[in-house]
Amino acid sequence: MKKGRPTIADVARAAGVSVGTVSNFLNETVPVKAETAERIQAAIQKLAYRPSVFARSLPMLSAKTVQAKEGNPRLLVVGHICLDYLCRVPVLPHRDDRVAAEHINKALGGPAANLAVAAAGVGAPYELQIDLATAIGDDGDSEWALAELLARNVNVLPIRRPIKNRLPRAIVIIEANGSRTIIHETFELSEIDLTENMEIAPANVRSCVHIEGFHYERMIPSIARFHAAGWKVSLHTAGLPAGSRTPAAFADLIGQVDLTFINDETFREVFGIRTPLASMLDEAEHILKRIKTRGDVVLTLGEFGAVVFKKGGGTTIEVPALPVTRVDATGAGDAFAGIFLSLWLHGKSLADAARHAAIGASLTTTAEGAQGRPASADEIKALLPSIEVKTAVRM
Repeated sequence: MKKGRPTIADVARAAGVSVGTVSNFLNETVPVKAETAERIQAAIQKLAYRPSVFARSLPMLSAKTVQAKEGNPRLLVVGHICLDYLCRVPVLPHRDDRVAAEHINKALGGPAANLAVAAAGVGAPYELQIDLATAIGDDGDSEWALAELLARNVNVLPIRRPIKNRLPRAIVIIEANGSRTIIHETFELSEIDLTENMEIAPANVRSCVHIEGFHYERMIPSIARFHAAGWKVSLHTAGLPAGSRTPAAFADLIGQVDLTFINDETFREVFGIRTPLASMLDEAEHILKRIKTRGDVVLTLGEFGAVVFKKGGGTTIEVPALPVTRVDATGAGDAFAGIFLSLWLHGKSLADAARHAAIGASLTTTAEGAQGRPASADEIKALLPSIEVKTAVRM
């Protein structure tokens, strides 16, 4: 029987120390005595041990990583990272068709990773401490993804291994008009995955945990834990389970969450709305007014911008999208949420956050790939005169 690759536990046994001591040695998080270090190094060489992506990544939320950004608000994003294969074709093929792609490129994707990268890309004066809690494997693609994220100022907290112990994959078919079709592998993260791998400490800076819709139902117990520690909780509805796509379940969701991002297609599905956009927005306001206890809700409208429904009711905030030549709309909603959160966590108004997010999300559609065109605070600021915020009380 073929023996598997040596683990950190094998190294610890051979060196006569704990797994934690080996981890401290490998990651230089805590000093190790010279004699102990020699034993660990000898065990590593004897076993031909190579630290896995998962093992090497666990300490990335250590003080050593975070201290450089101490004082900035903190954003913990929980959700998907994946390897996107971007296929550009003139038009989506029909069943049994065979078409030649203009190209097939590899890119980093996943809603949570897209959001984290967009938030990090905003930069000064809206810098954040950003951590991505996700599933990471031991394969070369996972190595590559970790390096890419760290280069973009996103720390990674691997809280579980994906199926087959490799980075999940997605096929993104992009048409000439910028429309896209996504076929993806998925995984579910739970509250146990999160709480077993990190301590929910009281927030000493403005802090928010952002949950991807895919994982909402399994993360519900975490919401109260984070709130008790003084954190805000936000959510975008990508992948929201069918059980939460009913009027009653959605009302319960926005009653627990401080800030919810939902696109118009999902909102229409949840509430059975079939009317044109203008009347749909009127219906949305009436529906949300009837929900007495809720957080702020941001309804994204793609190329038509977004509308913010404040938790206290009153006027809505409407922002148009920036007119651009669309190349690829993949991840635009993720980018909107990430940019919005970067300003919101710095205490900016909902209107300011929405204006910046509408511009930044529009810019991301001008390049291929969900993370192919990050938008900085400086370039968004230069374009702010192009976006006029409208406030209205809908009847």
